[in-house]
Amino acid sequence: MPEILKTNIIEKEHTPEAQYIAEVVLLKKSDLEGFLMSLSGAKKYLTAGEAAEYLRISERNLRGLMKQNKVPFYKLEGKVLFKISELDSMLEKNKKESLAEIIQKATNRGR
Repeated sequence: MPEILKTNIIEKEHTPEAQYIAEVVLLKKSDLEGFLMSLSGAKKYLTAGEAAEYLRISERNLRGLMKQNKVPFYKLEGKVLFKISELDSMLEKNKKESLAEIIQKATNRGR
């Protein structure tokens, strides 16, 4: 937050709430939308662009995964949506074990 603006706001209102409001006001629009969603916990579905960003892949790769039926999605009136919990489950199911985990499992089986 620019110090001049922060100082002006805090000088007028000497409360932590005033500082908090000043910081929220200065958030970029996209940051504010995400911030509001995180407060409400309401966002359960993502658009293709958001899902690609969430998975840290390109939208093109995401569409390829969709064509191969490797990623769960919903289609509603031509709009594609992805449920966050299902994306998380998909990631967990596709986890590749480390060498240490494989050795640990093998060691535990021998006991």
